[in-house]
Amino acid sequence: MSRLSQKMCSKKVDLNKQFMKCYSSWRNNLSTTLKTFKKTMPSLEDKFKDISKKTHPRVEHIQGDFEVVKSVGQKPVFKFKPLPLSMLNKVKYCLKTENLSNYCGDRSYYFIGPLAKIEHALVQYTLAKLIKKGFKLVSVPDILPDELIERCGMDTAGERNQVYTFDNNYYGKKWCLSGTSEMALAGSLMNKNVSKDKLPLKLCSVSRCYRAEVSSIAEEKGIFRVHQFTKVEMFGACLPEESENMALYFRDIQEDLLQPFNLHYRVLDMAKHELGTQAYRKYDIEAWMPGCNKYGEISSCSDCTNYQSERLGIHSDGIILHTVNGTACAVPRLIIALAETHQTIDGSLILPEKLNDYVIEQNLFKSGSTFPKFTPVQAHRYKM
Repeated sequence: MSRLSQKMCSKKVDLNKQFMKCYSSWRNNLSTTLKTFKKTMPSLEDKFKDISKKTHPRVEHIQGDFEVVKSVGQKPVFKFKPLPLSMLNKVKYCLKTENLSNYCGDRSYYFIGPLAKIEHALVQYTLAKLIKKGFKLVSVPDILPDELIERCGMDTAGERNQVYTFDNNYYGKKWCLSGTSEMALAGSLMNKNVSKDKLPLKLCSVSRCYRAEVSSIAEEKGIFRVHQFTKVEMFGACLPEESENMALYFRDIQEDLLQPFNLHYRVLDMAKHELGTQAYRKYDIEAWMPGCNKYGEISSCSDCTNYQSERLGIHSDGIILHTVNGTACAVPRLIIALAETHQTIDGSLILPEKLNDYVIEQNLFKSGSTFPKFTPVQAHRYKM
């Protein structure tokens, strides 16, 4: 073997050793962190395990899946047949949703150029509004212990759950990808005594949300129901008597954020069987999507009362607080509603004026995308 070959083999062995050393150290740190988390987690007494599902009395009388609280605006009228987002000539080149199995799996997407700029504009617009309203911005982790997720109200085990769980052989027991930043924000308050002068506490966060979504409905293809997406979330903690009003306050913020976009939408009071485990009451907002010819949920807010705070020890001088959460901006679905409502006959879209201040450049769709075409690739599998 030549001296050069021996040297290259030696370097390869050294790199492998360094990698395995770093991996082993990272895994040990993850295991230690989980043990620390479980020690600090408040003990879950039997009365909390067996606590009955509580719902608002009004919800018990809702017939069907929901009751329409109000409808805002009118369905837009076009002089041409409105098209779905994926068929808009000058927009579809900025969106990649098909043949991605070898890149990132099904129900994924790429936003390219203009759509990526619109995504960031929506996030910046939303954060600017929330911060002006007194929300504190928090950057949160996407990897959380299963116990935290379950105490927030989502199942991580069994066949019917939407949570991605890491392989125990590589990552130890038991870590999951977060479905929404609500859980990390709730976890940041675990065992905290929040002073009354800081209540109601209002937090917000931008994160990727991971959902093991399954749907065979044609209208939910594309970017309506995906495995990961960007979302701005609101989270609040307040005194027990304030949570019902705080949920309404969050709902008002959601509508305030939508107001400049000139969308037709309706606010729904959701029936009992549509509530998550943690929700005492939940409001959804559905926007009209002309190209799809249907309403689609773009945000929701939930009054969770003491469900999460009892299990996480969130209190104020011994008083168990109530928690409230709400979507401020779920990017992909809002982009669908915006593009289909404000589409033009040439297959472009006109952005609402309010977003122009947050877009990097104007005339986004004046020309087609120059982004290289995706080429089918061989799927790779790496063994540790």
